[in-house]
Amino acid sequence: MLFSGTSNFALAKRIASLAKIPLGKTEISTFANDEKRIWIQDGVVGKHVFILQSFSAPVDEHILEYLFLVDALNRAGARSITAIVPWMGYSLQDKVFRPGETIAARVIADLISAQHIKRVMLMDLHSNSIAGFLSVPTTVLSAWSVFIAHAKKMYKKDVVVISPDFGGLKRASIFATALDAPFLNIDKRRDLATGEIEARLTSGDVHGKTCVVIDDVINTGSTMIESARVLKEHGAKRVIFYATHALLAGDASRNLEQSQVDEVIVSDTVSVEGKIFSKLHVLSVAPVFAAAMKAL
Repeated sequence: MLFSGTSNFALAKRIASLAKIPLGKTEISTFANDEKRIWIQDGVVGKHVFILQSFSAPVDEHILEYLFLVDALNRAGARSITAIVPWMGYSLQDKVFRPGETIAARVIADLISAQHIKRVMLMDLHSNSIAGFLSVPTTVLSAWSVFIAHAKKMYKKDVVVISPDFGGLKRASIFATALDAPFLNIDKRRDLATGEIEARLTSGDVHGKTCVVIDDVINTGSTMIESARVLKEHGAKRVIFYATHALLAGDASRNLEQSQVDEVIVSDTVSVEGKIFSKLHVLSVAPVFAAAMKAL
């Protein structure tokens, strides 16, 4: 059976339908004192169960929901519990940038791989090293097969694949190979104190081209906006962004709508309810998770 927290119930429904397994009934409510209450309403004794919960905003609330779901299912007699965390909140904090900071990603990894969890499924981590933080077998899935299939159908001529920073060169290389297109890199520098981004195109020609920019996450959208500005200054015809996790924090939706970005294509690892704008297009990664679940 598959059980879901409140963070992304729509994705859970799609996965359950494709995997042809029951979507368990859960009541998640809040007491008058603002404490969460979790009640598993289906019998799970002796069953293999999955929990789906994205650690998206409100991040801490969704993490607590996940922990309570794990405890409730274990107490209800589940035979094994596999966690599906499409977006792992705090994963951007995977190293110490300034003395005195926490490695938050490791703390969350410890919580995810609690003693009752048998296996974890994640998707497109900001850093591959994060999977090593977890103490249980971990499968890292990717949205790139969904994105590549879409890009092959939509963008067939004069395409250049762009990595918005050096860290994304491998992703861009895979995407470019699949599209039989060249790939280039934008040199991005972020001020760790202010968060401001400065970007420049290191080499190559994008004049009159459709630039397909590949990234793992959209947070405030500043990387996308600055990258689009640089590419349009160099003569790019269109700038299309693909990103797995659409956090769209703060005014990101409004700022992207008003930017030089032509289209933003994301997956449904994070619910974008209330953050839709005209340039946004959502592709489902439910088939990727369903296939992985069937394989288990």
